[in-house]
Amino acid sequence: MKKSILLLLPLLLLAACARLPEHLPGTHLAHTTQIQQTLARADHQYGITAGPWPAQQWWKAAQMPALNHLIQVALRENPSLQLASTRILAAKAMTAEQQAALLPQFSAGASITQEHFSKNGLHLQANGKSFTYTEINPLELHYHLDLWGRDSDQIRAALGQVRVHQADYAEAKLQLEKQLAWHYFLLAGETRQLHLAERLENLQKSLLQLEKQRWQDGLNNARPVYAQTETYGTARQSVAQLRAAIAQQRYVLAALAGHGPDWGRNIGVEPLPDFSTINIPRQLPLRLISHRPDMVAARWEIEVAAQQVGAARAAFYPDVNIALFAGWNSIDLGDLFSPGNLAHAIGPVVSLPIFEGGKLRARLKAQNALYLAAQDHYRHTILSAVREIAGHLASWQKYRQQLQEQTRMTKAASQDSALTTAAFQSGTTNKISVYRSRIREINLQNQQITLEIHNAQSWVLLNVALGGGYTAEKKPA
Repeated sequence: MKKSILLLLPLLLLAACARLPEHLPGTHLAHTTQIQQTLARADHQYGITAGPWPAQQWWKAAQMPALNHLIQVALRENPSLQLASTRILAAKAMTAEQQAALLPQFSAGASITQEHFSKNGLHLQANGKSFTYTEINPLELHYHLDLWGRDSDQIRAALGQVRVHQADYAEAKLQLEKQLAWHYFLLAGETRQLHLAERLENLQKSLLQLEKQRWQDGLNNARPVYAQTETYGTARQSVAQLRAAIAQQRYVLAALAGHGPDWGRNIGVEPLPDFSTINIPRQLPLRLISHRPDMVAARWEIEVAAQQVGAARAAFYPDVNIALFAGWNSIDLGDLFSPGNLAHAIGPVVSLPIFEGGKLRARLKAQNALYLAAQDHYRHTILSAVREIAGHLASWQKYRQQLQEQTRMTKAASQDSALTTAAFQSGTTNKISVYRSRIREINLQNQQITLEIHNAQSWVLLNVALGGGYTAEKKPA
């Protein structure tokens, strides 16, 4: 019998040594995303230049102190970000619990039992008598032998889950920064547009008064008055809509910062910066793997799934525990600690799964499916990342080109307005022409601000798509 066990043990150990293939995908996946030609065509066009990765506090490049303060408050007080941080603590606690499985478990126990036997029971000598049985074990030891690496796989999976939550926290932080900058630039642009809309409302009102005066003086019929009344009403609606939109942006920013609506009323507004250039790092998307938190999380999810497959496979092998106890037991409480009542035992406890109704196989298949799904999710994350970069790059080019044309148009309208005003002062044109030239100028200025908002938001989205200054502390290996 002993020889059979000795022969069987090496075979079991040999079977347990069969490991999974390399868990993590190599960088070859990054080489197959085919974005290099897209980057080459965009290079040196509309302010796109080769440069470093975004800085960790990338939004500070906008040089807007109010935005800096807003993001600092949000990173400190946003409840969703705090929730993501709590998940890291929970994952670390779970890891510590898993690591405890590799250590011996010491405990102590005691029990006292009083039992009365019936007069006609099977225990002839004890029939009709009462006994008090006392047991004290000051030393109890249980130690699980991790022969097949099941506990180790579960610990590595738990450690990987910590990394996943850390990357998820970085992603949540980056998305919060993106939303704050995106909405703040919209607030800054709409505030400028409100000033223009109020000027336009005053011009339309003055033009309406002038048309009414011309009608009363018999210089024109009522049709221009009715048309201008409609135009003036539209201008007033635009002012009301912009005021509501600005209030809404303040509420959104206050909520993102972890405060109520009233807090948003005190957010300072600064002029939109001129984002004329954007840096695109080289070696994309190869180095993107370590610069985007969602990709780092996806890689660690593969590692977690692989370790869980290993743990599920190890469940097919015998489970071996070492048990030990030492203490005293006696039916005579007064004589409990006499040398003759000392008891101790030590030995292995082996459990071998023989028939589990297919449960272990189903669990292994499920873990294998999760492992394959994690790989597919990683590939999808890479493709989504480069698609985002290419898409935001195209948007940046579009808005920069439109801004260049719009700037020329706005400048021409400003010159035309100045010439019309000079002509009115010299008596060669009427006041209606002055009002209409100023209205055209304001409308073009409003369109330019809209493009400046889109340009600033494209700058935000590109920085976030490039990882927003994130760098993985340690790559999965």
